[in-house]
Amino acid sequence: MGFAEWLYRYLIGEELAGANSSACYPGPVQLRRLPMTAAERPEPWSGPDRGR
Repeated sequence: MGFAEWLYRYLIGEELAGANSSACYPGPVQLRRLPMTAAERPEPWSGPDRGR
């Protein structure tokens, strides 16, 4: 599939990355900073609200 076809399918809401991949859930995105050393622990944080 070319980029133009992918973009068209994405814009009309077709499932392109697996089952239920186009679902949008309300609330902020949950992210996690990965540790840079063995002594650090993952630090969770929230991204911006999705606006839905």
